[in-house]
Amino acid sequence: MSVQVIAQGEGNERLYSIEPIQQGFRKKYVYKRQVIDNPLALQIPLLESKDPEVSLEFYRFKSKRNLMNWISSAGAGISIYSWLYPGKVSNGFSLSTVGAAALINFYLGTVSMRHLNKALSRYNSLAKTSPQLSLEFTPTTPTSGSSLALQWKYNF
Repeated sequence: MSVQVIAQGEGNERLYSIEPIQQGFRKKYVYKRQVIDNPLALQIPLLESKDPEVSLEFYRFKSKRNLMNWISSAGAGISIYSWLYPGKVSNGFSLSTVGAAALINFYLGTVSMRHLNKALSRYNSLAKTSPQLSLEFTPTTPTSGSSLALQWKYNF
């Protein structure tokens, strides 16, 4: 007869689902009955899940957003420079730079939202899993005999 005892440390608090809602052209998120406008504000609840896949997808989203800010500031800097010193920068160069920055930002925005949606779907699947109780019977084997196990699955 063998007995196995497993102790649990300090557990996580309960995960609440995050529901996206569309309001016009903006996407907002509802978490614990609060409306969140900025998706970067979801960092704390997403990282509380302590799931590596959720963390990785959220950090990919965040890095793409930071890259978008850098590209936008470079395009704005060139357009301001061409406005302050009109003879030093040609109009074609400044317009092509701003247009290229806009196209790159549009692409990075769609890719970053894909990463955020993956993180949210994984987080919501973790938040909606409920505790499961199962009874398992393993038939007799020549070396160990039969066993009866009671399993409790819970996300800690």
